[in-house]
Amino acid sequence: MDDVLVGFVHTLRAAGLRVSSSEALDAFLALQQTGLRDRTAVKAALRAALVKRQEDIPLFDELFERYFSPNVEPIPFPQGDGGEEPAGERRLKPHEAFMRQLREAMQRLGLPPLDRLTEALLAGNVTVITAEMLRHLTPEQLQQLENLLQRGQVTRYVLDRMGWHRIQAQLIQLARELQQAGEFELAQQVRQRLWELQELFPRWVAQQVQEAAGRMAPPDERRRHLTKSLMDKEFTRYTEEDVRAMEAVVQQLAQKLRDDVARRMRRGGIKRLDVSRTLRASYGTAGVPIELFFKERRRNKLRLAVLCDVSSSVRNASRFMLQLVYSLQQQRGHVRSFVFIADVDEVTEFFERNSLEAAVEMATGEANIRYWAHSDFGRVFRQFLDEYADALTKRTTVIVLGDGRSNFFDPQVEALAEIRRRARRLIWLNPESQWAWGTGDSIIDLYAPECDLLVECRNLRQLAQVMDHLAKRAGVF
Repeated sequence: MDDVLVGFVHTLRAAGLRVSSSEALDAFLALQQTGLRDRTAVKAALRAALVKRQEDIPLFDELFERYFSPNVEPIPFPQGDGGEEPAGERRLKPHEAFMRQLREAMQRLGLPPLDRLTEALLAGNVTVITAEMLRHLTPEQLQQLENLLQRGQVTRYVLDRMGWHRIQAQLIQLARELQQAGEFELAQQVRQRLWELQELFPRWVAQQVQEAAGRMAPPDERRRHLTKSLMDKEFTRYTEEDVRAMEAVVQQLAQKLRDDVARRMRRGGIKRLDVSRTLRASYGTAGVPIELFFKERRRNKLRLAVLCDVSSSVRNASRFMLQLVYSLQQQRGHVRSFVFIADVDEVTEFFERNSLEAAVEMATGEANIRYWAHSDFGRVFRQFLDEYADALTKRTTVIVLGDGRSNFFDPQVEALAEIRRRARRLIWLNPESQWAWGTGDSIIDLYAPECDLLVECRNLRQLAQVMDHLAKRAGVF
């Protein structure tokens, strides 16, 4: 714990908070009194010991949540989070098992140990990565960031100072040595992790630079920056504070969707020339088509069956999805909503009897399902067919929102195929990076052939774009 607290003090200093050695010592003594079991007490004790100015409290709170939160893993191995696990049933996470095997193999082969940051990147240890990144991101640099070009330059500077090129070379050499020693599976896992890091790590550092620059901006600009950063922030990284902060933004997006649909309905649908009527009318004008007649595209009522995964890994995505879907439902048509983890329950009634905000809260926390269970998509699709088949017609578009991680249960692809056969269209929104599809316990590649549309939907901006696309295509509804 001493090393962790020292790292946190370094992080505060790197972010611009002035923390003296005596104040750091006070923090150690305070934690000896409070212990480590009560997170709220730990946060209060550290804030009392390390923060001197009232205006520094918001920055301290943000750094505390990012530094000590176990749920924030910006650069993780793809994992199958099937919901909250009961006490006593915690399984070894995939990256933990991999790191244990890697250390044992390197020790057995006499290979030199990895440096601290390289190992942290392999393991997805956000505490070490964040502390090291902020050590090279000084307030002086951030105050000079006036445009995107300068932010890109700072991002490259931070990556260079963290030794990103050296880390890549070290991992390439490690994979080569494991391959030569006959550890083929481990070598492939190291290569796979390197490929993921090459895609994700520079992007993550750039995002941290952007967020840090936003904290240095004037209050109005900071609020605009916060909204933009949350729009692009992955749902899996949202805190409760983030969710509350985005409620107003989601309402604005919902209003925009409603206005767009209403405007298109006033303008009418796509018109095509009605040749028969036009020719018949031309008989009275010597065959000259003075007046043109058009066929207007018939608008179907909105008929949706929405199945939202509300396991802990994608609950925020489902929350915002339901809000946006019901913003369209107010315009025309009918929506039936279902939530699931290992079983499925209809929550349409919640939206008929309550305000939208209250209904969303109830749907994501009070449905008749086992919220503690592990995700089982195959069982859910089979139960949906058995109990809610009346929701499916040739005019119904089915939208599934879920990560497709089924904890190695039977995928029952034939159940999803039957749902698709009975519906007009099947759309799947996956709030997980495409890089992770088909890895570990992900079975999204098995379901993909049964989907008319399968798209990545990791943040609120992508979700809004998808909903806008669906709203524009009247034929989908």
